[in-house]
Amino acid sequence: MNEIILEENITVDEFLEVIESVGFKTYSKEQVEKALKNTMYMVKAIINNKVVGIGRVVGDYSIVCCLSDICVRPEYQGKGIGLKIVNRLREMIEAGVKEGEKMQIELTPTAGNEEFYKKAGFKYKPDKITGMYLWIKK
Repeated sequence: MNEIILEENITVDEFLEVIESVGFKTYSKEQVEKALKNTMYMVKAIINNKVVGIGRVVGDYSIVCCLSDICVRPEYQGKGIGLKIVNRLREMIEAGVKEGEKMQIELTPTAGNEEFYKKAGFKYKPDKITGMYLWIKK
């Protein structure tokens, strides 16, 4: 596999292409533009000038943040790209935490991806806490 380049920006079209490649629900371009504008940190992985993965962090810049939209195109999965994206985002978060402070990174993994996040250092204790969600649709 060729070199993986990480860049700290994602365009609307790149975002939509990658999330659609993994079967995630799609959004309007306007929604994605607003979401990217309000993102704390973002990273895309590029191989041979092709965006093969993305990831974002959303949050309050102080106490809590959430990993979101960690996606790698199916044909590139299992090659360590997702882990590189998560690790870069984690580094960016850590750089913003001052001495004596702490910040919680939350995530809600898609079913079956718990082991991936454990490899990235996240704790998974379903007997103590489980992630939940609610979609608001109009």
